[in-house]
Amino acid sequence: MASTFYRLLALLAAAGAALASAPALAQSGASYRDPQAPPPPPRVAEPAAMMRPAPALDTLATIRQRGVLRVGLVQVAPMAMMDRQQRYVGYSVDLAHRLADDLGVKLEFVEAWWANVIDELLTGRSDVIITGLWINVPRALVVNFSQPTATEGIYLIGSRASAAKRRTLQAFDQPGVTIAVSSDEVQQRVARACFPRAKVVPAEDDPLLVVSEGRADAAVVATLSAEAVVASAPRRWFLPSSQPLARTSAAMAVRKGDADFLAFLNTWLDIQRDQGWLDDRQRHWATSTEGFR
Repeated sequence: MASTFYRLLALLAAAGAALASAPALAQSGASYRDPQAPPPPPRVAEPAAMMRPAPALDTLATIRQRGVLRVGLVQVAPMAMMDRQQRYVGYSVDLAHRLADDLGVKLEFVEAWWANVIDELLTGRSDVIITGLWINVPRALVVNFSQPTATEGIYLIGSRASAAKRRTLQAFDQPGVTIAVSSDEVQQRVARACFPRAKVVPAEDDPLLVVSEGRADAAVVATLSAEAVVASAPRRWFLPSSQPLARTSAAMAVRKGDADFLAFLNTWLDIQRDQGWLDDRQRHWATSTEGFR
């Protein structure tokens, strides 16, 4: 009986040793590589390192806590103009006032020019650009655009003083004709494509001012309504063609990385559009000469 008992213990011990060695065998087997097999593919890095970090600033909360909405704008008719009482008026100005009212905050304009209005936004001097800023790829790489706020046309407006006899667009595409255009690259490309034989002159100031000073025969102008521009000074300007040279959409612009603020602006624009307010303001500024000087 005792011998049988000891043989049973020996069998149990042998079984335990076999079980204990199983993980080691499995581990050694897992590390085996067939020398004839192709090398394993390289490990792919986790994409987490490429994800955009959370924004460091909540613009909407900052505006409400500050109590002031800072809007970047460029003076360009009829989006933003200075009237005789030195007040900002225009379509974009109306948008800025209504947005500030709905947020329950004061409004502060940060005036800039096309060359630096985006820099003013990126450096934090303004919270949003509301000035008829055109949507294009180079700008979309550095800012986020809202839904379009308007569609503008690019028109040629002639000077009655120096070009009254040139009644068609083709008549301006001639040697000896000087056409002023803003520093905006899109407008410059349109001007050069439409008038390759004329002299196209970029202007840091308002192109119409360049024409008024006698330094150009016509100006390429982006506006909601060229007719309103001409009606503001019919003895000074005329429209060789009512058809635009090109069309483009304008929108608000915000810093990248702040999805909440962008979502709010798009929702706000939907509300204004559904209520008919955006269309009403566009109709007003497409016919009004208010603010033109």
